[in-house]
This record gives sequence, structure tokens and C-alpha cells, in this order.
Amino acid sequence: MTQPRQPVHHQHFYVSYPAEHVIQVTINRPDKLNCINKATSREIAQVWEQLDNDESLWVGIITGVGRAFCTGADLHEWNKMNQSGEVNSMAAPGLAGLPRRSGKKPIIAAVNGLCLGGGFEMVANCDLVIASSSAQFALPEARRGIVPVAGCLPRLARTLGLQRTMDLVLTGRQVDARTLSEWGLVTRLVEGGEVVKVALEVAKDMCRNSPDALMVGRRGVRMAWEDGHVESAVEALERDWYPLLMKGENFAEGLRAFVEKREPRWKDSKL
Repeated sequence: MTQPRQPVHHQHFYVSYPAEHVIQVTINRPDKLNCINKATSREIAQVWEQLDNDESLWVGIITGVGRAFCTGADLHEWNKMNQSGEVNSMAAPGLAGLPRRSGKKPIIAAVNGLCLGGGFEMVANCDLVIASSSAQFALPEARRGIVPVAGCLPRLARTLGLQRTMDLVLTGRQVDARTLSEWGLVTRLVEGGEVVKVALEVAKDMCRNSPDALMVGRRGVRMAWEDGHVESAVEALERDWYPLLMKGENFAEGLRAFVEKREPRWKDSKL
């Protein structure tokens, strides 16, 4: 039996392994409402690289400590950079490795509280968004002379629609999780403080499935969302990914388990 992995603590976040095949990042800078400086951003991005490269990890979760999920980049650091003439890069994959991440495996955002600016940009590109009913979202950048250019604008326009995205970007107003659930961004709304618990149960549900199917299914959905051409996405998935899925051990195992009327015994994905 595999020994459970121990949590790894960094200065402003920690990494844990709350269930088999699941890795979780918990932002832990509550005194600064979980804003993320450049060093922390690079460190969290490396966790998602670990998720994609470690065959035994299938699903990621990100959440925060305290009353904020994440309030974006550390603007005190930004101010110092601006005064010194340094330009903060908006290149992929973006803040904490999420706003422009492509990746192989799904990441669930467990939004426990305030989700502002870059935090919202991170969530806009996560694969599932589970939010506390008390969570608040906003893109207040325009109020600071900034624009959220790290990746969320086209993604939110695809998910929420033109006018709703314009409303958020041009006013900077806060909207609650219930509103974003009605608009289609929040996939599950959680009453009370159990958002991480619910996210973990969803991750466990996902991990009952073939890890190959998780990756290929995710890729198919994202191709349609990102490319915007339905038939092209179908063609590319069928041509490039379906043959790989069929060659894998888990494809045969799923069919065999169905015929034998038993639970499948999945292997870590080789895709």
C-alpha cells in the first residue's frame, strides 16, 4: 500500500494530498487577503506541473485560508516594480499558473470567499468552480488604472456572454456566487463553510473514473471552448486523442469490467 504523502508548506501556501490521486493548493496569506506575489506565483505554477507530470495524480484543487480565496496579484509589489520601471509579464500561464494554463488534468477552484482581480482570472480558466454562497467576485482593475489582461476577458466572454462580461469589467462591481451560478460560471453552490469538503467529494467522484477518460474528455471540451469551432474540435479529438485512449489499458479495463459486472481497476494514465 502506498504511504500517504505529507503536506508541503511554503511561505504563502501549502500543498496537501487530501485523497488518493488528488493534490490541493491552499493559499495561506490571510493577512493580505491571499494576494499572490511573483515568487508565490511561480511556486504554485510548479505544483500544476507536478500534477500533469505525476501519473499518480489525477485532479487538482485550489482554495484559500480565511475570508478570501484570492484577491489577485500583490499590488504593493506591482507598485514597487512600476516605480523601478519593471513591467510585470502577462505571459502564459499567468498568475499561479492558472489564467492561461492549458495542462493535461482538471483543476477545481474551491472558492471560499473574496475572489477579486487576478483571483477571478485564475478561476475563469479552472475546469470546475465550486463556490461558497457567501463568496464575492469582482474585476476591480479599472478602478486602479489596470485591465485584467492575463487571460480572463475572452474566457469570461465565452462563458458569461458579451454584456455580462462588459458589466463586470467596465464597472468593477462585485457580484455574488449565486449570480455567477445563474450566469453559468459557478458549477456548484455550497451553503455554509463546506466548500473544500464538497470540492474534495467532486474530485473523488472524478477519480472513480478512468484517468485517461478524464484527460481526453477534458481536452475535447476545452478544444470546443477555446477554438470556437465545434466540428473542428470533434475532428481533432477523434483523430488525435481517441486512438490514444483506445490503446491505453484503461479503455480495455472499463469494457471488461462492464462485461464482468464488477468495478473497474484503473491504472495511472500513460497519456
